[in-house]
Amino acid sequence: MNIAILGATGKTGRYLVQRLCETGHSVIAIGRDPQRLSGIDPRARGRIADLERPEALHAALADAAVVVSLAHARFAQTVLESLPDTCIRVILTGSTRGFSRLPDPAADAVRAGEAAFLASEKPGVMLQPSMIYGAPDDRNVNRLLRYLRRWPPGLPAVVPLPDGGRHLVQPVFVDDVVDAFVAAIETPRLENRSIVVAGPEAMSYRDMVEACAKALGRRVAILSIPSKLLIAAMRVAQRIRLPVPVNASEVRRATEDKRFDVSILREQLGIAPRPFSEGLRLKLARGWV
Repeated sequence: MNIAILGATGKTGRYLVQRLCETGHSVIAIGRDPQRLSGIDPRARGRIADLERPEALHAALADAAVVVSLAHARFAQTVLESLPDTCIRVILTGSTRGFSRLPDPAADAVRAGEAAFLASEKPGVMLQPSMIYGAPDDRNVNRLLRYLRRWPPGLPAVVPLPDGGRHLVQPVFVDDVVDAFVAAIETPRLENRSIVVAGPEAMSYRDMVEACAKALGRRVAILSIPSKLLIAAMRVAQRIRLPVPVNASEVRRATEDKRFDVSILREQLGIAPRPFSEGLRLKLARGWV
């Protein structure tokens, strides 16, 4: 059975391609950059396609029985319209960002993609990952680990956090995300729906920072900054074009608690996501920093 992977060269795609090849699947890896496509598992057949060019996409998917799109949910409608007659299941990627109640065009795009999928009645699922960590190029946890490592071992690293880091996040390890996609491909009968892919439980940003410090054998001192003050400062910095590591919108999103129910992930896909401390241990053991 031919399994086509859109976004095969991305942060999650290359690991999914490798896993599927290892388990004997016939994989069609689709990307728009020939050089990056040449660097993934050689057992996969590479095809060039760009989601901005539907005619090329339709040709790349021509003989696929399962289509997995790791592209942003804003491309969901394009993918759905490009599915070949041979396709018996489609797996799309959304994001838990779609649950945000803040004004956010990216969240709007996720919700629109989900609505397009459900309205299409195509057999399949949309997986909604939370913050994915663990890969060598993950942004959030890598950035934090690098920051902690810059401090001399004898000194506590000072980490400024909005409101002392009391807001919640529910990160998911990259292996668990790959497992969820494999299960969505291989599970015989699935209800057409969206499924949240997140860690086993929510944790505070403070707990996440302290877990990273503990894993590195470092100490931290959390500097609590009122979120309203920090957002105002970021807006001023953006207005006068000062270089800042995060913008006001990112800070505001960090103050929105992220707590998700993963019971459907466990019951329908059989995935038991690992705790953050275990995923972090594996990341460091692999040297993926």
